[in-house]
Amino acid sequence: MSAVKILLEITKNLHEHVSSGLPKEDREPYIERLNELLEQRQVIVDKMPESYSTDEQQMGKTIVKLNDTIEPLLTLQFEQIKQNLTLMKKKKEKNVQYANPYHSVSSDGMFFDKKK
Repeated sequence: MSAVKILLEITKNLHEHVSSGLPKEDREPYIERLNELLEQRQVIVDKMPESYSTDEQQMGKTIVKLNDTIEPLLTLQFEQIKQNLTLMKKKKEKNVQYANPYHSVSSDGMFFDKKK
């Protein structure tokens, strides 16, 4: 099987996986599978030949079209994950602040007299 055909199959699998959407719960297996597909794809891309037959050129065009739909979906999912991490960090900070409200008291607007 040619490297282009293998790359096409991996790209189709990646497209299906990304198109299914980011799950709301239990994202670890989803992200692990995504990384696995991207790594497999990179290995094949590194092994691509210099010249292509007409069939391989057609497969290449299909790969490019699929990639054009995969990239925006990956970017969107990456942004969603980033937002969730930011939200989780804020929640964690608020929980710590609630548990110990005087731990990080701000001195803004206060005057400290240095005279004794």
